[in-house]
Amino acid sequence: MKTYEETVSEEKFEEVSTTENVVQQGGNRPDFRVVQVENDRTGKAVYTGVGGMWKNISKAGNEFYTLKIGNLKLLVFPNKK
Repeated sequence: MKTYEETVSEEKFEEVSTTENVVQQGGNRPDFRVVQVENDRTGKAVYTGVGGMWKNISKAGNEFYTLKIGNLKLLVFPNKK
């Protein structure tokens, strides 16, 4: 394993505080989690998170959900007449 050494020249850097208009990670939690059931070596069920579902409202006032699994993004509408 090679070790690299870096020298930092004295440049002007500005320290950014974490309280200034920064969205914290995990701030947009899904309304529903999507999980996949897998079995481990002992046969016990293990639930692996693969995506989430968020509730949205359109400009017309209609309610729908956004389903995201990996890179796949789907819109889910209620089955109403």
